[in-house]
Amino acid sequence: MKQAILAGTAAVWLLGMTASAASDADTLQQLVALERQAMDGWIKGDPAPALAILDPEVTYFHIMTESRLDGLPAVKALFENYRGRPLFESYEIASPKAQVSGDIAVLTYVFVWHAGGNTSRWNSTQIYRKTKEGWRVIHSHWSQTRPNA
Repeated sequence: MKQAILAGTAAVWLLGMTASAASDADTLQQLVALERQAMDGWIKGDPAPALAILDPEVTYFHIMTESRLDGLPAVKALFENYRGRPLFESYEIASPKAQVSGDIAVLTYVFVWHAGGNTSRWNSTQIYRKTKEGWRVIHSHWSQTRPNA
């Protein structure tokens, strides 16, 4: 009897783990699709798709800022400086990983952009919160990777 209970408990646990892994994989696909929409906008010099995924209370770190930006209006002011100026010609989202806990997901990846024969690599951390409107970035942090030696 004990073995049957243990086997049943193990089966339920494994099913839960499989469902969780499937859910995390679905979330990863959703978040990467949102990031691609944003980056496709930047190829055209259009910050609107990037702004559309930001939460009103977003916080933002980037090499182009002296300190953390707080709130959508501050990030929008920064992004508007680049309207009409494509930031790169093509890009890759390398090694994406989503860590999900309830309505919060941390997406990390290496963003590789190409422009005019140059390539630049950036570490990206996007923290998303699931809202009634869908996933929204509540914190964004960008840093350049160490240059290749």
